[in-house]
Amino acid sequence: MDPHELVFGLQHLCSESLDEVIESALRRTDDYLFDRAQVGADGVELTALRDLRRVRGEIAQRFGQSAVAGFRTFLGLSAEVGKKPVVLSLVGEEDLQQQLADEQLVDNLARLHAQALAALDARMVALAARASLPGGDNPAGPKALANAMRDGMRGSELSPNVGIALVKFLERELGEALHDLYGRMNERLAAAGILPSLEAPAPRPKAAPVTAPQPAAVDDPAAPGGGDTAFFNSLVGLLQGWRQRLSGPEHGRAMAGGLGMPMPSSDVMSVLHRMQQHPPAGLSQAVGDSGVSLADQLRRELLATAQRLGMAREDTSLGSADEDAVDLVGMLFDVLMGERDFEPGARQKIGRLLVPYVRVAVKDRRMFLYKGHPARRLLNVVAEACEGNHGEGPQERQLLEQVDGVIERVVAEYNEDVAIFETLEQELRGYLDQHRKRMELAEKRAAEAQRGRERLEQARESAAAEVSALRAGRELPPALGEFLSHYVTHHLSQVVLREGQGSPRYAEAVHAVMGLLVSFDHAELGAPPERLPALERSPLSAILESSGCVGHAAEETLSALHHTLARIAEGDAGAGQQVLPPPPPMPAAAPAVVEPLLAVVNQGPELDFDADMAEQIRALEIGSWVQLTSESGRSEPAKVSWVSPISARLLFVNRRGIRVLVASAEELAAMVKAGRMALRGVDNAFEDSMRQVMGRLQAEVGAPV
Repeated sequence: MDPHELVFGLQHLCSESLDEVIESALRRTDDYLFDRAQVGADGVELTALRDLRRVRGEIAQRFGQSAVAGFRTFLGLSAEVGKKPVVLSLVGEEDLQQQLADEQLVDNLARLHAQALAALDARMVALAARASLPGGDNPAGPKALANAMRDGMRGSELSPNVGIALVKFLERELGEALHDLYGRMNERLAAAGILPSLEAPAPRPKAAPVTAPQPAAVDDPAAPGGGDTAFFNSLVGLLQGWRQRLSGPEHGRAMAGGLGMPMPSSDVMSVLHRMQQHPPAGLSQAVGDSGVSLADQLRRELLATAQRLGMAREDTSLGSADEDAVDLVGMLFDVLMGERDFEPGARQKIGRLLVPYVRVAVKDRRMFLYKGHPARRLLNVVAEACEGNHGEGPQERQLLEQVDGVIERVVAEYNEDVAIFETLEQELRGYLDQHRKRMELAEKRAAEAQRGRERLEQARESAAAEVSALRAGRELPPALGEFLSHYVTHHLSQVVLREGQGSPRYAEAVHAVMGLLVSFDHAELGAPPERLPALERSPLSAILESSGCVGHAAEETLSALHHTLARIAEGDAGAGQQVLPPPPPMPAAAPAVVEPLLAVVNQGPELDFDADMAEQIRALEIGSWVQLTSESGRSEPAKVSWVSPISARLLFVNRRGIRVLVASAEELAAMVKAGRMALRGVDNAFEDSMRQVMGRLQAEVGAPV
């Protein structure tokens, strides 16, 4: 088949699908603005709605034209179409938000349709007889579609918020439509003899309605390894042993619902569905009370709700597997809420996930086994977005708003199909990735500032050591001593920073100071003033100039040095009272950085620390996370952002990229011993919390009842 004819056929397929997609996205944006206008009092949404309706047709037309142009340029049918001059300029805040929305659309769609898109890219490469296919050159690829949307909105004068909303609705529509479109395009190309043996993309995954782990393929990266399975089995064993120890005669059936007939799992799921839609007040209160066990409260509320619905009696209990699921999720959230730095509002929001996650655990235990389970990944990204986020800036508040929207959708839409967790995890992670890019800039600045401080500190120490060596134990009069300690030390440290210790300026300054001290030695020996070695005025003036002492002030200072030496040579006892003119005011130094959260404990000559822990801290890699606790008890995660090549101290930043602590491995080991720091194995909320659950159960089972 003629390649051009085949491309036109693909273009037709794409146009049919994309026409429906853009119309649906515009309609949903219209509905969204209309709903907002009904409750808005300032008329902003109504104005935005009118603006959108005025340009809807133009946006759809330009979007379609841009998409068609991509196919025309694919085989060089229109060399000029799509070529735009490259203009470099600063990006405004509104443009940046739109750009981030576009990038998120591209990233999310690329991940969602990775396998089908990879097959399509390979076939398009073969069709065009190219060596490779850059991301924007596939006319049906996410980047090309994002560019088409940008072309569609160009010149429409829509407000940034409307533009971003339109891109979000387009992303949702494309998420559904591209699965079928890419499948049809791959089929068309394969039928035309373009890589017909290439493996067809798998159908979109659906949640498997199973209640037990199924055998996984050997090469499945998300499949649980032997260690994951063994960990889960040990965890369940400890949990059951813990319940048995607490259900003896003297305790009664404290941890179960009773001794009667276990409630069927189907009834448990029905009750949980009811609780998800109408959260019990007691459960919401328990989320905000660190003294209440969420696992206990969850079990009580579940059985109480079942009794109110007539689905259980007073002596009804939970089946063993369902009880395991309730307890494990409750304990997971207990640890998550207790160990992570969440704002009260975020704690309440995350607490609303408790019931949906119990439903997942009752339906599918694979959540505890598969690191790639969608519900597990979503909880990780929610925790990452909220931990240490106190809403101190607009970006942080926007991120919390995104989390709110995700949690609301889980509560409203989850109905035993975990696909919703996958969709929302991809959306939130894409937004978080863009947010993280902003934070990386703050982190880079913190490292650069610390590097500058340490270089200055090192230069000052080097200059002070040089001055001490030049002085060689001499008892100098105040004027000479002040000149060396104030002017010379400052000048040498500046030269070291800018030019290095081996530079000509450094050698010249040292030589001039040595000449001054030699002149002092002669004066002390009683040489006549006129026979004293001459001072090197030019380099001495340069030393004064580094401190801002120039012109008349510099001449006065040099004259005072001459006068002091002359009086010493004459044996004048008053030479010891000679002082230099007051130095000019120095430029204000940058204010010392105040650690916003922490101070190193035991700062003194005797640090109390464990040497093995210090070595373990020294081996931490950049990007490793720890948990830091202030004297007030506030806990916050911190990341190793930089290790000084000068002092070997570690710089820690919080999730906003702000410096919170700089300390040596020994000082950090002392903090660990004092309970002010703990190492995190992984920055993974689900896995880390489950390991802590394991530790707590081991401590409980091992302790006497």
